[in-house]
Order: sequence, then structure tokens, then C-alpha cells
Amino acid sequence: MEKLIKNIRIIAILVLFIGVVFLIVNVVIANKKISTIEKQLEHMDEEIDEANAGVKRVLSKLFFQPNQLDSAKNPKVEVDALEYDFGKIRKIDGIVSKKFTLSNSGENKLIVGEISTSCGCTSAQADKKEAAPNEKITVEVKFDPNFHEEPKGRFSRSIFIPTNDPNNQEIELKIFVEILEN
Repeated sequence: MEKLIKNIRIIAILVLFIGVVFLIVNVVIANKKISTIEKQLEHMDEEIDEANAGVKRVLSKLFFQPNQLDSAKNPKVEVDALEYDFGKIRKIDGIVSKKFTLSNSGENKLIVGEISTSCGCTSAQADKKEAAPNEKITVEVKFDPNFHEEPKGRFSRSIFIPTNDPNNQEIELKIFVEILEN
């Protein structure tokens, strides 16, 4: 009888051990699946940001049409630089920024519309919405390396600036960056 009780205890311990191992394996598998789903959600969030920026750009073009009646007196936008490379930056250093200058070399007032960006990690703000002939508008572009998980290696983000210059109705600025973990 003692041998039977001992065998039942051994079997119970083995069943319990197998159950614990099974539970641990399922927890590990579930954690991997949750991690995969989190990465997919982050990617979807980026896709939503890009789609939102596209919608803003389309709406801006619909409501922000330049006046092309007298082409000799149109505004003419000139940009000091279309691209800027932040190089390698560290997350712990936080937001980086760059100022771009738009100059009006035309004979009529230059107007900039609603500025949009390709991703929520990038923002841009103009110091004013209008520039008379020979005046300038400064656009400050900011990039936040901690906004969300970014791709590995060097990548770019775009800034879209609608204008009433009929020959340059949308300016696309690009910033480049590579994020270091430390």
C-alpha cells in the first residue's frame, strides 16, 4: 500500500511538473505574440500618421490655390536648403531642430499654408504666414527621437509647405537622421 501511495505521489508530482512546464511555455509564447502585436501596432501608428499627413496635404491644396492672374507679379519662393542631415543623434539628448528660410523674390505677397509632415515625430512651424517682396519666412523643423520606435540606420522625414507661388505650390523639405541608442 505504501508503494502505491508513493507511486501516486510521484505521478502527481510529475503531472504537476509537466503542467508548470506547459504553463511556462505558453506564457513565453504569449509574450512573443504580444511583442509582435505591439510592433505591428507601432507600425500602424506610423502609417496612420503618414495617411493623416497626406490628407492634410490634399485638403491644403484644395483650399489654398495660388492666384495666377498676372504671372509677372506672382510671388516667387526661394529656399535656403531643401535638405538637412542631423547625422547621428542620441535619444537621451531629446529633440533636435533646424531652421529653414523661405525668401520671397517675387513682386507679390508670398503666403504659406498649413505645414504638414510625413510623421508625428517631426513637426514644423513658420514664424509667419506671409512675406512681402524681399522678405523672409523662417520655418523651424523639430525631430523627436523619443516619439516612437524609429527604424534602424539612417532614415528621412519630409516636411510639406504649400505656397501661393504658382511655380512652386508645394515645397518638400527633407531631414535625415540616424538614432544611436546611447
